[in-house]
Amino acid sequence: MRALELVKNNSLTVYGALAALVYLIAAIFYRNGPQVYSRTSRELFAWFCCLTLLPLFWLGYKQVKAAAEPPLRTILVFAALLCALAFLIFPFHSTDVFGYINRGWQQSHYGLNPYVHRLADTPNWQQDPMLTTHWIYNPNPYGFLFSWLTLIICRIGNGHWLLTLALFKAVNVLAYAGIGWILWITGKHWASIKPASALYLFLWNPLVLMHEIANGHNGLLTAVMVAIAVYCAIVRRYFWIIPLLMLAGFLKFAPFVLLPLAFIFVVKRTGWRTAILSTAVAIALAAAVSVPYLRDWRVLKLVDMMDNATLVDNSLHSLLIHIFENLARVFTVLAPLHTAVNAAIKIALRAGFLCFLCYEYLRTPVDFRARLFARKSLLILFVLICVVSSKFNAWYLSMILPLALMMDERDWLRTLIVAISGAELLSLTFFKQAYMLNYFAMVLLPAWFVFRSYRRATTRNLATSAAVPSTACDAVPS
Repeated sequence: MRALELVKNNSLTVYGALAALVYLIAAIFYRNGPQVYSRTSRELFAWFCCLTLLPLFWLGYKQVKAAAEPPLRTILVFAALLCALAFLIFPFHSTDVFGYINRGWQQSHYGLNPYVHRLADTPNWQQDPMLTTHWIYNPNPYGFLFSWLTLIICRIGNGHWLLTLALFKAVNVLAYAGIGWILWITGKHWASIKPASALYLFLWNPLVLMHEIANGHNGLLTAVMVAIAVYCAIVRRYFWIIPLLMLAGFLKFAPFVLLPLAFIFVVKRTGWRTAILSTAVAIALAAAVSVPYLRDWRVLKLVDMMDNATLVDNSLHSLLIHIFENLARVFTVLAPLHTAVNAAIKIALRAGFLCFLCYEYLRTPVDFRARLFARKSLLILFVLICVVSSKFNAWYLSMILPLALMMDERDWLRTLIVAISGAELLSLTFFKQAYMLNYFAMVLLPAWFVFRSYRRATTRNLATSAAVPSTACDAVPS
């Protein structure tokens, strides 16, 4: 009985220790890379990770919510441990980080512009131990600032592949820690945010640890820049919001859509002069990071970059066109309409997004406060990344999860993004290639559960509110 009581009182520690064990097992399992195992073995192990980490993550969150005193020390200690173990896991699901190394080495060793020269065009690249068969036929799909970062890291790595991989992961660890710090200090300014819950939901999140730390994706770099920009709005450092969002867009392009909203926000908070000067600094920074790559602007492979960005994969667009394709297999008369339907879906999504953007830009109050700016920014990025984009991957959630955790805990959008981030861990399994099941199971189904729970809560609140007046009247003496 005493042992059971001890476990109950320290259950968050138990959940953290069990999660750490799973990450340790993963580090051992993938120590020689995923290619040494059969597809079946990798699939079974992926399900083991999902079916252990997700319940532990949920149970831990319930414990954090129920705690009388925020278990901050436990959250931070285990966050450091989980991050360290995830760092040791060899990239096993996606090889994008190998592509980052390719782009950096292409610049530092060969002096080639990654927006002009494909890796496959590099003479004898197959004999270079720093280069792998990833993104060899397409130009760099990321912004100029990220290309600078790959160049710097590869120069520091100096031709040592494992060291270079570790440096890319180390940069993600710094972003991971930086976001944790921003979430903590945001809670000091906005009382509606519980810092311990926000820290737990980010630092212990299996999606973040597996995709960003273990597999080395670059979403956290964009996320930390956006989070800092929003924090500047909170602490009234309005001048730096636009430059920070500009730099975030030069890592991954999505934050560029926030620039008009940021300009409107700065104008309404401080006036035109500050907004124009801030924009001038942002343009100067953009020029500084762009000039080395735009010297060859006439031969930039912009079409190839656009094709990569608009690839139909794992998205709402993908779900809709695959539904049509399956219908066309049954009703063959529909088959010739495939191109037209695909174009119609793309146009509808993009036109709808443009209308939505205009609505959000124009629908701003005179007293445009930081909380509303943060909420609008989150909503715009969510719609762009999770609804409108033709290409969607699980790790894209990492770009918006920190911003979601800066919202009020009762905000449905915050709850929705946290729920999707949990469901997207299933992308480690065959769900990633299940082209109709993936978006339905990992985005639409969590959305349905969240909206259903919020509708029930709203109904209960309305029923309670309706009952209060009559009870109050009965209690008043005549």
